[in-house]
Amino acid sequence: PNQMALGATWNAEYARQVGQVIGHDLSLLGVNMLFGPSLDVLDNPRLDRGNTLGTRTFGGHPHWVGQLGQAYVQGIYEGSQGRLLTIAKHFPGFGSSDRKVNQGVPTILKSLDDLRKRELPPFFRVMNLEAESQDGIIDGIMTAHVRYQGLQGNVPLSLDARNLPAILALKEIAPWRSQGGLVV
Repeated sequence: PNQMALGATWNAEYARQVGQVIGHDLSLLGVNMLFGPSLDVLDNPRLDRGNTLGTRTFGGHPHWVGQLGQAYVQGIYEGSQGRLLTIAKHFPGFGSSDRKVNQGVPTILKSLDDLRKRELPPFFRVMNLEAESQDGIIDGIMTAHVRYQGLQGNVPLSLDARNLPAILALKEIAPWRSQGGLVV
């Protein structure tokens, strides 16, 4: 099932089980890195407004996206016996995009405070090095090629030499980053 189907169950165990199967099968094929899961919080589900995440996200609530994402990552590690890296995307969040990616660089009209409340909590959860189990901790993040107007950025965050380092230095992210967290 896709991430939205898993999100509709509100059951982290299902997300872990699906992650196990995916981790197992991909590692058997020799795959060693998964660009996923998407930890985007679907804030703009209307396709006519440009959001193309559709069923590729666990849903629209930061708590549940984080909980299901963490369980999914744990399953990936279990199923692959630790041989598959997980790269969560689209950091710091693509769920409020104003257009499709192929229609120019999307813009999100949120400040850092707004991002901390809605888009970033799922990433914080899978970067928490103080969690009981380290099996739900991601290896890396893939940055979103999106302008965040509330950050005073005129360039996409993936190319922003001022704002991207500032977000990576947040107290919830800095320990993960200093322990070798990968940024793609």
